[in-house]
Amino acid sequence: MYKRLSLILLCGLLAFSAYSQSKVSFEHLYNRFAQEKNAEKVKVGGLLMFLTKPLVAKYADGLNISSVHVLALDECSQDVKLRFNTLAEKLNDDKYEVLLKANDKEEKTRILARFQNDAIRELVIVSMGNEPTLVRIKGKIKPEDVQKLVNPDDNEQ
Repeated sequence: MYKRLSLILLCGLLAFSAYSQSKVSFEHLYNRFAQEKNAEKVKVGGLLMFLTKPLVAKYADGLNISSVHVLALDECSQDVKLRFNTLAEKLNDDKYEVLLKANDKEEKTRILARFQNDAIRELVIVSMGNEPTLVRIKGKIKPEDVQKLVNPDDNEQ
């Protein structure tokens, strides 16, 4: 009886660990590689974002961006890049919707968004390949404002 119960618990634990390893969240990916040697991290928020409001208003009216986080691994070792690419392939965070998946010969790009009340609250861009990069933009971005940025010629009509 004790052996059966132990075997069932062991199987359940193995299944749970396999499931948790197959799902990689943005936070896990960022925190895991932010401490690597030669990793470049940039966090812009608070006062600096407040100072850029006039520029944003002039060139990207309607975008309300509160912070930008960038993690660049292009100066890291090949081993770090391979580990990042492998984990980034498994990026599957339930908070985000996939907006775009683009595959090239040497590079893959994923764009994910978290929506709240018909506005994009977070935008995550993951680039995999020889120059792996992770970008997170937080704020309140309306889809029509993104459309204005993508198609600036339509605004002049």
